[in-house]
Amino acid sequence: MMFSPDSAIDGAVLEVILRKANKIRERTGVTVPLPDERGPLTDALMAAVMLRRGSSRQLVLDLRLEDGARAVETRWRDVEENEKKSRARFAQNAMKPREVAPEWEKVRTLLGSPADARLFVEQAMSRFGVPLEPKKAVLLAHVDALETQLRERLKQHDLTGSLRLATAEPAPSGSALLTRTHPLTAALADALVEASLDPESLSSLGLGRVGAWPTSAVERVTRLALLRVRFKLTTHARKERMLLAEEAALVAMQGMSVTASAEAARNLLNAPSAANLAPAARDRFVAKAKEDLPGLLEGPIAAFVKARAVELMQDHARLRAAAGSASRVTVEAVLPPDVIGLFVLMPSEG
Repeated sequence: MMFSPDSAIDGAVLEVILRKANKIRERTGVTVPLPDERGPLTDALMAAVMLRRGSSRQLVLDLRLEDGARAVETRWRDVEENEKKSRARFAQNAMKPREVAPEWEKVRTLLGSPADARLFVEQAMSRFGVPLEPKKAVLLAHVDALETQLRERLKQHDLTGSLRLATAEPAPSGSALLTRTHPLTAALADALVEASLDPESLSSLGLGRVGAWPTSAVERVTRLALLRVRFKLTTHARKERMLLAEEAALVAMQGMSVTASAEAARNLLNAPSAANLAPAARDRFVAKAKEDLPGLLEGPIAAFVKARAVELMQDHARLRAAAGSASRVTVEAVLPPDVIGLFVLMPSEG
C-alpha cells in the first residue's frame, strides 16, 4: 500500500487503522477486523486529521471528536481481548495434526469401524434367532421376531417390522445407515450385557461370563480376562481437580505373563471353537482359572493396569503440549480391577 505520512488524511489512516492493526496482529498472531461502526470510526479519523501532532495547532471548536477515537479504541481493544481468550481456549494455532494423530487413531479404534458394527449386529441377531436378510443393497432386520423385551425397547424408538439397514453411504431411500449409534445396535448391546450379568434376563440365550473351549488359535493354555479398569485423573493447574475414569480391557495370559491385549486378545476370543468340552472337563478348567485369579490380579494384571496408567499419562502430556497448555495430568490406577469375564482357551487336539 502506498501512502504519504506527510498527508493529513494518509497519516490519520496510518495512525488510526494500520498501526493499530499491526500491533494487534503482533500480539495475537491474527488480523482482528476493525469494529464495523461508521460513526466512531469517522470521528476517530477526523480527530487524527485535525489534531495531529508535529505542527502548530490552531484554535479549534470542541466538537468532541476525541470521544469517537476513544470509542473505536475501546471496541477494538475488546475485540482483541476476545480473540486472545478464544485462541487460549481452543489453541488452534498451536495444534499440529501429526502430534495428535496417534490419539485420533486410538479413538477411532475404540469406537469401531462400520464393519465392526455390522459384524456385531449380524452375530447378535443370529444369537437371538433372527438373522439379517440380505436384500440387494440393504440388510433387513425383522425386529418383530425378536423376544418381547427387546421388541419393547425398539418400539420406544419407533423401530418395528422389518428395518432396512444400509452398510455404506449414501444410504438408499427408505433405509438407515447401520452404525454403532443406531438404536438397533445399542438395544442389542444392552440386552446382551444384561443377559450376561443377570441369569434371569433372556435366559434362553445361555450367555455366561466364564467358559472354556479348545481352539486352533492357541498352542498353550491361555486365559482371557475381561477387566473394568478405573483410573484417578488429577489435573494440576491453578485449581487441582480429580476425576474418576474407567475403561474396559481384555488381556490374554499364559502362565503368569500377559501375552496379548486389545485387538490381539479379541482375535483370540473370537476364534471359533474346535469342539465342545465335556461339562466335567469344562468345569475343571474354569475352577482352576478362578483359583489362580487372585495371583493373576496381584501379578501380571496389576502390572498391565499400571503400565496402562503410564501410557494414558503420556497421552495427556502429549496432547497438552501440542495445545500449549501449561497444566499437567497425573494418572493413577485403582487396583485391583473388576473381572467381568474369565475364559480359558486350550489347544485343539487336531
